[in-house]
Amino acid sequence: MHRLALLHLVIGGVLVTPGAAWAQSITQAAAAAASNASASQAPAPAQAPAPAPAPATDLDTRSLFEPRANQAQISGRFSSIDGDPARFQRYQDMRDGLLFTDARYSRDDAGGAWLFHAAADNVGYRDGRYAAEYQKTGHFVISGVFDQIPQFYSVDTKTPYSPAPSPLLLNDAAQLQAQNGGGLNVYVPIATQFDLRERRDIGTVKLLATPKPTLDLTASFTSQKHSGELPWGASFGFNNDVEVALPYDSRTNDFNLGAEWTNKKQMLRVAYTGSWFNNIDDTLEWDSPLRLTDSTSAPGHGRMALWPSNSAQTVSAAGYSKFAHRTQLTGFISFGSWSNDEQLLPFTVNPTLPQLTLPRSTAEAQASVFSTNVSLVSRPVDDWRFSARVRHYGYDNQIPATSIPQFINYDTSITDSSTGGPRPYAHDRTNFDADASWTGFQPVGVTIGYSRNNTGNEFRIFENTGEDVFRVAADAFGTQWVTFRAEYELSGRDGSGLNESLLTQTGEQPAMRHYDVANRTRNRFNGQVDVLPNDMWMFSASLGAGQDDYDDSYFGLQESTFRTFTVSGDLQRPDGWRGGASYTYEHYTGFQQSRNASPGQENDPLRNWTADSGERVNYFSIYAAPPRFRRNTEARVSYDYSYSEGHYVYAVPVGSPIPAPNQLPNVYNKLQQLHLDVRHKVTNQWVATFSYLYEPFRVYDFAFDPSVVNGIAQPSSLVLGYVYRPYTAHSFVVGARYFW
Repeated sequence: MHRLALLHLVIGGVLVTPGAAWAQSITQAAAAAASNASASQAPAPAQAPAPAPAPATDLDTRSLFEPRANQAQISGRFSSIDGDPARFQRYQDMRDGLLFTDARYSRDDAGGAWLFHAAADNVGYRDGRYAAEYQKTGHFVISGVFDQIPQFYSVDTKTPYSPAPSPLLLNDAAQLQAQNGGGLNVYVPIATQFDLRERRDIGTVKLLATPKPTLDLTASFTSQKHSGELPWGASFGFNNDVEVALPYDSRTNDFNLGAEWTNKKQMLRVAYTGSWFNNIDDTLEWDSPLRLTDSTSAPGHGRMALWPSNSAQTVSAAGYSKFAHRTQLTGFISFGSWSNDEQLLPFTVNPTLPQLTLPRSTAEAQASVFSTNVSLVSRPVDDWRFSARVRHYGYDNQIPATSIPQFINYDTSITDSSTGGPRPYAHDRTNFDADASWTGFQPVGVTIGYSRNNTGNEFRIFENTGEDVFRVAADAFGTQWVTFRAEYELSGRDGSGLNESLLTQTGEQPAMRHYDVANRTRNRFNGQVDVLPNDMWMFSASLGAGQDDYDDSYFGLQESTFRTFTVSGDLQRPDGWRGGASYTYEHYTGFQQSRNASPGQENDPLRNWTADSGERVNYFSIYAAPPRFRRNTEARVSYDYSYSEGHYVYAVPVGSPIPAPNQLPNVYNKLQQLHLDVRHKVTNQWVATFSYLYEPFRVYDFAFDPSVVNGIAQPSSLVLGYVYRPYTAHSFVVGARYFW
């Protein structure tokens, strides 16, 4: 009943309020005419006041969907969701109720001395957005944005743990019962259901000042608050896996300050950037669901460090200079210092175990970052264009050497470290690109390019990697009805300084290779053609294909491929009809090899197993925007369809002692969205609006399906019950939009 009453209220406001506004506008117009008549007989003032903006007239041919400088919309939203309401609202707030949105306000000086803009969307909702800007022409611009981004995980989640903050506690009696053999089912009756959600609130203020025509000064400040809860694995091992709602509360502040000097041939910019991340909930503690009391064989609770508070300071300089023969040199350089000096947690929270001595009390983590980018572009003659670029990024990890010969394993026992402590990982990258383009063979231009990518790594299996990339491209230009671009790329990457002992130290096979540094051969092709047979039609088609081969990787990723195809058409008729459709097909595959071996079986190839994975994606979209109906009504309709299906096929060699694997079912998701928007002009300033969204979603994932995760108590896990559920949503928005 409350929805019907709200609907009547909104419709009544649409029908009644415009009439009053129209009567008021007639009265104001008559008063203005009388005032103008009197003014015509009086002496003209020295300077006439700036005229007010002219209101829209019946001859206004602008689309009712076109945003105006001054507008606002008030509506009533009514939604019906059958299934999972959290997934439907994953990054938005679609609750029922009054909705004030699309508010825009603008004012400016008639002489152009200043202007002001403001905007507000979804006021009072979790996904609200607010913005404003004031500009003093030729002097300064100040702007601000406040954006709220929600993330809604689930309404089905349940937990027997106490709510945030940490420590997350369980009922002592239930813990004791589980410790005495009661199992995890003792927590089912005392688990409470809750909404699992988090949100980011981001505020930004920017200032641009221009004290001189050749000098700009900039400053900005951004503060981001991230709070809420998210699903988190807090494991005691494979036999006691736990999932909790992780309390999260952090604040990130970024500050930028810069100055830019420019003239017709040169530009120089210097800047400072500071970033400070403060994690208020930096430690998680939680009870064990299988034990109330600590022992040397099993802990009663656990503890882990979360993201540490840290800071980064960066100074940079950038500029360009123009030379003869249409040549420009551009450069950028920056120096950064990152630091983290948070307290180190003890090795264990279990008081029955020996307390090992920490290597030091705080992290004392420091890193220096250096980056530069220099590019040269030249067009000495009309048919030739040359470009070259060098980029370098270096991350120098300066954390002190840390010796940890022993640690506490799963809060149960002292274990010798295979590495003797953490590795101070560091890396650097240097990239060189060069291209030459020739357009003398009109209407086709040809580009030939070469790139060299070098990477240095500390404590990776390859100390260095080098990649050579060759590419050739062809473009059609200068024609009125067809354009195209085609590009082929061939690259080969090789590693040097192989250190297989880094793999054996951590229990990996020495023939294992990590795909991001492994030797690799890559072939890629991309092409697109656009056809414009006349002023009404435009057709496009694109094709992409590629394959990565890891021939030197015995274990790990062996091969990956992709195939993509897109075709689209758009129509725009002189009578106002607009529409279009597109279809995209994507296909991805991957092939991996590994070995299932216990000590003494490491060299048996019959214990190998392979995983052949693939995914196919089909996406279709269509939209239509007809001209106005009966002069005052416009409509827009669109439909989007996407379907993705993936498979995993596992295999073992003939004669393998490993049992033949049971194949997993295919995973898939299908999303459809039908949007219908109708707007009817009641007066020159009032427009009645109606929108409808139909969104069905279907999904299956063998890891998160309700048939698999059918409760919070699993055989060896206490989980939240977070699953992937389908839904069907209908959402209606009925309201009025006001222009002034």
